[in-house]
Amino acid sequence: MHSALPLLALSLLGVLVLPPPAAAQQAPEPAPAPKPDMLAEARPAAPPASPARPEKKILAGNVVDEWGNALKGATVMVVGDQLHSVSTNSAGDYLLPVTAVAPLLRVSFAGYQDAERVARGPADLLFKMEPVPGYRKALKKRTKAATKAWKH
Repeated sequence: MHSALPLLALSLLGVLVLPPPAAAQQAPEPAPAPKPDMLAEARPAAPPASPARPEKKILAGNVVDEWGNALKGATVMVVGDQLHSVSTNSAGDYLLPVTAVAPLLRVSFAGYQDAERVARGPADLLFKMEPVPGYRKALKKRTKAATKAWKH
């Protein structure tokens, strides 16, 4: 015996018309096959297009000091996105995953001024860091004072 549930569902969708109950007690006639265009109406509409996920890409660049020496351990990050930050390797190179088309990158390293740049092309991924004026002299002075205090 066949279940009436699929027929009821089709009738609710307006695709299939069930006979009145009095005629249903008589010998049932086979239901006509729905037309192909009617099937298209019976199918639920496709879900609305979800917002496209931004394409993920990896930016590769380099960070050097004022003389062109690699800065190992410099922090490279996408401004406004704390989840996307990396440190440079021993050669000053970094690989940074981003989803923005032209992200704003910030590079920082102790003793050097932070550098920011919008990454639009390969030339924007190379950072030459400038030292903080007087930082080395002040660091040397603090180191001598700490050494002297430790010895006494």
